[in-house]
Amino acid sequence: MQQTAGQGSRWWLWLGMTVMLLGVLRPGSALVWAQKAQMLDGIAAVVNEEIITISDVRDAMAPEAEHLAGQYTGVTLEQQVKASYKRTLTNLVDVQLQLTRARQLNLRVSDDDIAQQIDALKKQNQLSDEQFLQLLKTRGLTLEAYKKQVYEGLLVSKVVNAEVRSRLTVLDTELQQAYQARQQQYQVAGGQTVSHILFLLPQFASEAEEQRLRTKAETILQQVRGGADFSTLARQYSDGPSAETGGLLGTFKPGELLPGFEEATAQLQPGQISDVVRTRVGFHIIRLEARQAAGMRPFDEVQEELKTAILRDKTERKYQEWLDALRQQAYIKILHEG
Repeated sequence: MQQTAGQGSRWWLWLGMTVMLLGVLRPGSALVWAQKAQMLDGIAAVVNEEIITISDVRDAMAPEAEHLAGQYTGVTLEQQVKASYKRTLTNLVDVQLQLTRARQLNLRVSDDDIAQQIDALKKQNQLSDEQFLQLLKTRGLTLEAYKKQVYEGLLVSKVVNAEVRSRLTVLDTELQQAYQARQQQYQVAGGQTVSHILFLLPQFASEAEEQRLRTKAETILQQVRGGADFSTLARQYSDGPSAETGGLLGTFKPGELLPGFEEATAQLQPGQISDVVRTRVGFHIIRLEARQAAGMRPFDEVQEELKTAILRDKTERKYQEWLDALRQQAYIKILHEG
């Protein structure tokens, strides 16, 4: 049986949108760099029949440039800014290639698609319409300019889904091979889930006090074995914080329980009740809730996790191959490298 990624997946969509939206929401003003860009405008690159201007690059790198200006000075700053310019220009060229391919495939992004993404962003950041518009303004963006960014981000996501991810499959044999290769990762040490009723022994307790507590514990034990509800008795009599949860302590790996307590638990089957057990903290009545054997996590339990990891690796590799092919087929001329 094959497992197909499917065109309905939104993984690439949200990846692209997250990268794009972080640029808008990131602290720091982009206005200064945008204003400088107006004075430096010219053609940075030609991609087929499309032009990328120097101001396009400067606008896109503005948040990173502001960050760099706060971290570096002098020659180092110049080097960092130039490297940022080159990275940004490369990214813009790649985006343009993907937009062109999307249009060749007649892919569409509707006004409703754009509105839904903007609404999701406002909801995620708890922004009113007015706050959202003010945020755009402080970032030097008009609503229409931002909608254009959203449109392009969605279109890129659609073409990547159509050309890359929707064509990927994960075979059952691949899942099994990945499972075997990750044996160490999926090893579990085993453990036991336990509840108890604790009769806390005060420090420096006298023999008489210790005997009184043991007698009390034995009396409660007889009630439990007589059919009384363990959880109810734990809430009523246990001195530990687990009283609030009906005595439930949790699940523990070997070596994590108190000496004496762990040995007593090892003798029980799930659902069984121990005799009164003495440890350094007091007396316990223990119930074993469940025992998990050591070994590997079951394949069925990790199957989706494996599929996600395999698809992620395949997607990254195939995406780069697809993008390289777009570059080779295109006319790209870099005219300004920063």
